[in-house]
Amino acid sequence: MKRREFFEKSGCGLFTVMLAHFGLTSCKKEEEAAMTETPAQAPVQAPVEEAVEEMSRIDMVKKMLIEKKGMTEEEAAAMIDDFEKMLPMVQEKCICKTCPTYVAEETVNGFCHPLVGTSEIITEENGCDCGKCPVYLEKGMKNGYYCTRGSEMELEMAKMG
Repeated sequence: MKRREFFEKSGCGLFTVMLAHFGLTSCKKEEEAAMTETPAQAPVQAPVEEAVEEMSRIDMVKKMLIEKKGMTEEEAAAMIDDFEKMLPMVQEKCICKTCPTYVAEETVNGFCHPLVGTSEIITEENGCDCGKCPVYLEKGMKNGYYCTRGSEMELEMAKMG
């Protein structure tokens, strides 16, 4: 079984795999814990769950910058600030919604950006228009299928080993 098929069948996305790589909790353990709890034992989910996930994404990107690129905490924080400033431009120019792989249920775009991450909805690759995107061309990107494989930064760092 291919690695991608395994993660799709197990319910774990690439983001979860990356979190696991950095020693954070995987989705499988959380799912198993949720199944064994009775409703009375289940913790109350706060409405700030999205902010926690976003923070985890930022922390993950920061950790990659420090470990893979050898940046200091301050350098990584400055780069994340730059990423946050660049995100609206990326999402404005993005052509994800016209791509054959994009699905109508998805509400996110700009998957090439490090702070966006992969789609939790898109699972099948049906053709990639990333190479036609103004952001891709402006930034000199080299990869594609960011919605299913990860951001340009993640894919380039994965090549570094």
